[in-house]
Amino acid sequence: MQIHDFNPGISESGLFWTIAVPENAVSVNFAAGKGSFRASDIDVEDYHDILNALTDGPSVPATVSFDINWGHAMGRTKIRDVENNFAGDFVQNVAQIAWSGKTATAQFVSDPAGTSVNEFSLLAHERNGAFFS
Repeated sequence: MQIHDFNPGISESGLFWTIAVPENAVSVNFAAGKGSFRASDIDVEDYHDILNALTDGPSVPATVSFDINWGHAMGRTKIRDVENNFAGDFVQNVAQIAWSGKTATAQFVSDPAGTSVNEFSLLAHERNGAFFS
């Protein structure tokens, strides 16, 4: 049974589970197939479960922190689809993640990033729609 669902909610535009982060939170060296995302104490809500989150039900204030590193490039793929206005460069690699979240009454901390197990990760640079050309 799910008892916590940390997310930033649903904006008035309908965009959900997405927020802006400071530019310095993300670092990418695409040529090397490496990147990182580090953010601390991001304000979100704990909606307690997915159904409550999707219906924008009651929530309590919460914060989350992330430390994610992508590295060890294993393969590269380029796609260019003129008919559908899509192009992308993709680097398959390994990600290691540490995460924490807390409310006034609960705190969760993952194991260290170096102990995380990763099945599949990509760094990607894509262009589509108006940005295709």
